[in-house]
Parts: sequence; C-alpha cells; structure tokens
Amino acid sequence: MNQINCTSAALVVHGIDDALQAVAAARGIGGPVTLISAPGAAAYAGPLWFKALVEQARVAAPDLTVSGVLDCDDDAGHAMAALRAGVEAIVFTGDDAVADKLSAMAETTGAHVHRSRPSCCDPETAKDKQAAFAQFLATTATA
Repeated sequence: MNQINCTSAALVVHGIDDALQAVAAARGIGGPVTLISAPGAAAYAGPLWFKALVEQARVAAPDLTVSGVLDCDDDAGHAMAALRAGVEAIVFTGDDAVADKLSAMAETTGAHVHRSRPSCCDPETAKDKQAAFAQFLATTATA
C-alpha cells in the first residue's frame, strides 16, 4: 500500500478521466500525487468505485506514487464501509469520539483518517483539466 502524502498536491477527481489527467499532469512534474474524491463522494460513488479508480490511475502511471483519499464527510457508516473495503485513506469530519474509533479501525489495516480535507485543486469547470492540474502541481512543487 502506498503511504499517504497529503503534503504533496491533492487533486480532486470526479471520475476516471480526471484521475488519468491528474497522473498525466503529475508525470510532467515528476512528483507524487494524491487523488481525492469530491466532498462526500463516499455517499454517492462508494468505496469500491474510488478504490478501483485509484488502482486504474496507478496502472496508468506505474512510475508515480499515487495515493487516494475518499471523502466520507461526517457519515460514520460510509467511513467504516470505506475502511472495510480497503480504501487507504478517508476524510471524516464527524464526531471526535467516532473519529477516534475509526482511526483505531484504520490502524489495523494501515489506512489513515484525515479530520479535514487537505488543500487541493478541483478544476471541475476548467476547459483543460490536465493543464489546470499541471499548473497547481507546479505551484505546490515550488512552495
């Protein structure tokens, strides 16, 4: 399992096309990339979809370190489902006591629970998403 490095650039992906454009942009910079789902995506897309999306991105860019973070918002059920499905990292913004339990659960599999979304680029409305991703990556690489 890849180690989560959210100090690297996090790019919001809404589907496989976004993920492939994100890794293509990251390949141009040569650094690691974190793919993060849209806010609350666990509720409507599910953990298996996201896990498969990250795996496809890794296959497309075997030379890159590609991490994935699924946003579960404040829904403990979706967070538990994501961890059980083997998602490597989640965002959970709910109750602190529940977050502690989820973190303990995550530790058993090497997963990670983020309490807030990392800084990220979401070029959902950009005409050229790959260029938007590349510009963000270049900015974060020099920061």
